[in-house]
Amino acid sequence: MKKESLSNILLIAALIFVAVMGRLLTNAAGIYNFTAVGASALFAGIVLKDKKYAYLVPLAAVFLTDVFFQAFTHIRGFYGIEMIFVYVAHILVTFVGTRIRKPRFGNVFLASIGSGLIFYLVSNFGTFLMRDMYPHTLSGLIACYWAAIPFYKNEFFGSFFLNTIMGNVFYTGLLFAAYALLKPVFVKREATEKQLA
Repeated sequence: MKKESLSNILLIAALIFVAVMGRLLTNAAGIYNFTAVGASALFAGIVLKDKKYAYLVPLAAVFLTDVFFQAFTHIRGFYGIEMIFVYVAHILVTFVGTRIRKPRFGNVFLASIGSGLIFYLVSNFGTFLMRDMYPHTLSGLIACYWAAIPFYKNEFFGSFFLNTIMGNVFYTGLLFAAYALLKPVFVKREATEKQLA
């Protein structure tokens, strides 16, 4: 199994921390679902060598921010059993990231859009399955998905659907840009430490 260097783990932890803060700040500003969690799941899946950490990072980010919301804000961090589907969605997004062998702009961009779609489909399927808001039929499932598109009418991009996708695209770009800028510093420091050892 491939091991992460300490400097790489610290760098990725710092970037994920920024992503978590992005979720907290956008929610505080009332820009719901324009978050960095899906992007951090995709990023971790692509960048981390030891894939168990890749899956742990976004799940920890979601859990910790949900605890914060529950304890310190009016937002319900834990709102029901259908939350399992939110966690499953992030696991699937991380899995998509682990399948990307060569992270080029085009495939990462498409994966960030796909990650938003995965979250939309899986999280709303959880609402459909676990609540009695819609009949448990194909037409009920379609009605659930349709209702979720303009669910938050005052969202930044006008809908749950677009906020999720645009948030993933924005934060994926931000994470990869920051990683590209900071990685050489950490690699150089690590090489110097090995020479001195």
